[in-house]
Amino acid sequence: MRVPDFKKIIKFDKPFFTELGQKTVIQHRTHVQVEGRSSVGKTIGKKFPPYTAAYKRRKAQGKAVKPGETQRSRNVTTPNLTLTGRMMDSFKLLSSSKTGFIYGTTDPREAAKMHGHQIGKFGKNTNIKKKRIVANQEDPLPIDLQKKVVKGIAFKIVDNIEKTLNLPAQVVRI
Repeated sequence: MRVPDFKKIIKFDKPFFTELGQKTVIQHRTHVQVEGRSSVGKTIGKKFPPYTAAYKRRKAQGKAVKPGETQRSRNVTTPNLTLTGRMMDSFKLLSSSKTGFIYGTTDPREAAKMHGHQIGKFGKNTNIKKKRIVANQEDPLPIDLQKKVVKGIAFKIVDNIEKTLNLPAQVVRI
């Protein structure tokens, strides 16, 4: 048996991280918008705190937006950080390289709204019990998504081993 070139085994390229980053953004958005779950610390996996009765009523009626804005979501059963959709639409892959990827938002207005959700500040009202945390330094991704990213990297390593040893591809992707 030949000893493989370990530098080639752990070598990644920009297209790999671009694809992984794009999939990660989509799945993180889904985690927030469809499941309405927190991603960090003591709140990992817990549903976001419910809407206030007044906001729930306005959102269901399509009257929760400011004049001139278009309301995209009327969902009131699960808080999903989607009223106009602009904040979550701005949440995207920002860059990738052969060492990884970065995603988030560069839109100052949408970043401020996202930060407000993180600290429980909604317009002029602050309620730390209503925090809807999407990510932070310690937990940038939900646990299930962290596992998918690791699995994606592991599959790439297996592909690299197969290429280094000139083996036929045998890995089934999930």
